[in-house]
Amino acid sequence: MLFPENRMSRASLGKATGLSRTSLSDISSEMIGEGLLYELGTEAAQGRGKPGTILAIDPERVRLACVDLSQPCVATGATLDLRAKVLNRHETVFSSGEEPGPDDVMDLVRQLVQVAGGKVRGIGIAVPGVVSPSGTVISSSNLHWDNISIRDIIEAEFGIPTYVDNDTNAALTTERFLGHGGENLIFVQLTRGVGASTLINDAIVRGDDSSAGEIGHIVIDPNGPRCECGKHGCLETFVSATALEAAMRKDPTSRLSLLTSAGARLGRALTMPVSLLNIHDIVIYGPPEIVGDVFLDACRNEVARLSSNHFSRGISIRRCEQGADATLRGIGIMSIRRMAGRRRP
Repeated sequence: MLFPENRMSRASLGKATGLSRTSLSDISSEMIGEGLLYELGTEAAQGRGKPGTILAIDPERVRLACVDLSQPCVATGATLDLRAKVLNRHETVFSSGEEPGPDDVMDLVRQLVQVAGGKVRGIGIAVPGVVSPSGTVISSSNLHWDNISIRDIIEAEFGIPTYVDNDTNAALTTERFLGHGGENLIFVQLTRGVGASTLINDAIVRGDDSSAGEIGHIVIDPNGPRCECGKHGCLETFVSATALEAAMRKDPTSRLSLLTSAGARLGRALTMPVSLLNIHDIVIYGPPEIVGDVFLDACRNEVARLSSNHFSRGISIRRCEQGADATLRGIGIMSIRRMAGRRRP
């Protein structure tokens, strides 16, 4: 109700949430004590009743340390406040062909914790790949990680609650809370790979094995190029930002045809989930030089050609406009939600 910058009285929060006055008072007092909320003063008097005290997210007392591992050859870290605003940034750059390991993540978190001066109360790690509910990276072909219990490693070192999730789920969360996303949304991220995240009735679909949305490794051409996962012709070998940038560097004159073909390929891959789930809002996140009008138009045309029907309203396919920090801010928001939902025994 309050995130990121809303201001409400306890009475208004009680009406909006359905919590009793006693429960609301207990919860808000605890959150004030933990540095999550603060009191802004009293609202204007209305009638004979006692003016209520206004509550808001406290941006000063608590910090988050967040790491984004979604980009090739770099690990990006930042400290955030409880409104998911980036305050300080640190990056670790790797040579071509190298990827960050758990020790590199640990070093980056250490820098963030030090710069925050003891205010860090939550750590968030966004990882490309399959992440279990317990914070274990089951598989990340881009990082070459398998069964790495990164949450346990970080928590054992710093003693700070740590939240680990898939990078696309994180970026979707930013679109939902800070962008224009509604309760039903398909979010596609084009970085070094291709990932998707689906929001249905305001809940992220994770699947039985926590691998929902791994569309990048669907084979669309068995005779296509070899993928990092070991198969040939995976979607991400044609549509990922890394693959398209490499192809355009090799032949700059083919830019329009490459983007048109890539947009159409993604559109074909999205046709089934769009029809199966009846979701009308599709958001695509990637470099602006790739996810532009040419790419989006080709994607829209293919989805419309293959999935339209006489009773369904139009499908929106649009670019995410949350900027380069969408994944960092999203894993921060996820960490904030985990903190706010944690109750003492």
